Amino acid sequence: MKSHRMFCNACDREVNVMITDAPLLDGPVTLRDQEVVCLEIGDKCTGNLCPLGAVEPNAMVARMVRNGLSLEGLRTLTSACPSCGRETEMVLYGGGRAACTECGSPARWSVDHAEPLS
Repeated sequence: MKSHRMFCNACDREVNVMITDAPLLDGPVTLRDQEVVCLEIGDKCTGNLCPLGAVEPNAMVARMVRNGLSLEGLRTLTSACPSCGRETEMVLYGGGRAACTECGSPARWSVDHAEPLS
């Protein structure tokens, strides 16, 4: 994988991305091409297509997980995924949306209540 900085039109700034390696396998298997993986999905992501990776933010989270990339620096919370039912880290991004780090499914998130600090 190669690390790059690219200008993101949605964020209106440069962001860190990884370009995945093309698979080395050849034969009767489904092959993926290289993929752009944005390492800075977050509040500015609207749920529309990422201008860099041409996928929705939840698919970008799935790319991160599939390629073994760290979720460090992203806003996450631990919750039960409404799609796969597992207790997992959910990556939070714009518009009250989240993506499961296990199955990549999108979900809505909201804060039900807040507790005072001790």
